[in-house]
Amino acid sequence: MRFSVRLLGPFQLSTPDGRRVEISSKKGTAVIAMLAMSRDGEHTRGWLQDRLWGSRGHAEAAGSLRRELSNLRKLLNGAGIELLVSDRDRVRLRLDRIVVDARDPSADPAIAGEFLEGFDIPGEASFRDWLREQRARLMRGPRPPAPAAPVPGGLPSHILDTSQPPVGFTGNQAIAVLPFTNVTGDETLDYLAEGISEELIVGLSRIRWLPVIARSSSFSFADTIDRKVIGQRLGAHYLIEGHLYRAYDSFGVSASLSEAATGYAIWSRRFTLQSPALRDELEQFVNELVAQLEIRIEHAEQIRIRNKRQDALGVSDLIWRGRWHLNRLTRADSDMAQKLFADALALDPDSAEALIQVTSALGWSIWAGRQPQEQILRMRKLAKQASLADPDDGRGFMLAGIAEMWLRHPHEAKTLLQHAIALNPSLALAHAQLGGCYNLAGEPAKAIDHLKASLRLSSNDPNIFYALGELAMSHTMCGRWADAAEHASLSLARRPAYWYAHVLKINALARGGHLAAARLATDELLAVKPNFSRRYIEWLPFVDRTWIDHFVEGLKMVPGRDADWLERDSQESPAHFEPN
Repeated sequence: MRFSVRLLGPFQLSTPDGRRVEISSKKGTAVIAMLAMSRDGEHTRGWLQDRLWGSRGHAEAAGSLRRELSNLRKLLNGAGIELLVSDRDRVRLRLDRIVVDARDPSADPAIAGEFLEGFDIPGEASFRDWLREQRARLMRGPRPPAPAAPVPGGLPSHILDTSQPPVGFTGNQAIAVLPFTNVTGDETLDYLAEGISEELIVGLSRIRWLPVIARSSSFSFADTIDRKVIGQRLGAHYLIEGHLYRAYDSFGVSASLSEAATGYAIWSRRFTLQSPALRDELEQFVNELVAQLEIRIEHAEQIRIRNKRQDALGVSDLIWRGRWHLNRLTRADSDMAQKLFADALALDPDSAEALIQVTSALGWSIWAGRQPQEQILRMRKLAKQASLADPDDGRGFMLAGIAEMWLRHPHEAKTLLQHAIALNPSLALAHAQLGGCYNLAGEPAKAIDHLKASLRLSSNDPNIFYALGELAMSHTMCGRWADAAEHASLSLARRPAYWYAHVLKINALARGGHLAAARLATDELLAVKPNFSRRYIEWLPFVDRTWIDHFVEGLKMVPGRDADWLERDSQESPAHFEPN
């Protein structure tokens, strides 16, 4: 006789005699679900802490997990049965004593119910990512997808056509680097495996003729998703994937290149690394891979290989850890990322990569917190240092262009962003920022092509909310209210708390005559930003400041609000960090 866990539909845990076990804590329920779906019923304590208490400090998260495990053991362990086993580093659920419905290969969520139906833990983005991955994997199941059904979460084809090669690459097909898998047995090295993948993306992006899908799109799939589906979703013809593994007293990296549609393996190679954090070894790995791609894909443009000196010991490790934290998009992780990048820069003040990452983290905090001009001037100074440290890396020029854009210097911003794209044609964010710059300069028609190029290079990126929001702005400036509302809604579907997209949607609905819908959209804005006021809009760096009045007037058209509701003082500090 075994316990049973129902994960398809509402969560339910039952004893062998059918008695229901009530778990009062949501996070306790999540612990059971996450262990039940893991390969061997086991996770490290650190892994669980990151997914369920990622917004807290390490000590507080560890204490919270201990309390949850203590409560769960009281419920599950007894009468000579030890269902939940925990030691100093790991937690394990005895899968030999439990029947888990979602682990049955024939399980069909369409019949049995959605995985953890109605379940969520507000504020824990990493748990939501895990939940999304599990639902996507189970929905794929053993059933062939209906050919006419749209891909869940994909953009409408009239907005983004991934069946066509990206514009500007003379018809060349795109390539995507999937996150490398850490099979060393040490989950603390996850960031190293991810860092290797990111280094490959950066290296491949330097090939001007090769369109490379952005990291945040290619990293958004569960490792169980069929590669053909990934290729279709990303519009990528080629896929690169690999593993980080232990090789006696060193490390090994395996990498393979395949056709997404057929799964045909074109090339594979194994490399031995004394340490994945040594940049010269990684550069050799990246350069050899790039050279093989050039031969296999049969394009003649010569690969540009830079002869960079090795970073000081520890710099790369700090940078990779910082990037891992920054990509999690929480306040605590952002603070940690800025600290790690600052430590890397202190170790090597001439490191171009450290300068770029410090500047990028600062730029994110400026945008998210609507910070004052002094911080933007600091960002511009750092970006210029990064550009001088590595004049062949487009990211430094892109960050300098963003700073100039926020300072309302459109000519300088456009020049820098165009130079960044010339250096790194696959730099999706540079295309998006150039589109945003054209909007702020009052040239929406010029913005649209660059914003669409950004979407094409990063079609499955959860952070494409920015490019979609800027497309909504372009349509707003052209007076196309229906298009503006549609793109703003698509932006909000990916980032519900993005106040800028809320404003664009409300304005478009109100000016299009849909006042009831505009009122509902205003309620949604105030639900995520209770202290929203005119000060938010006034931070936007439009060259023509009458656009500020345009949005204020649009919001005031919404019925059911006091005439001066936008004039209240926001209670948030201008420097407060809150992801949009």
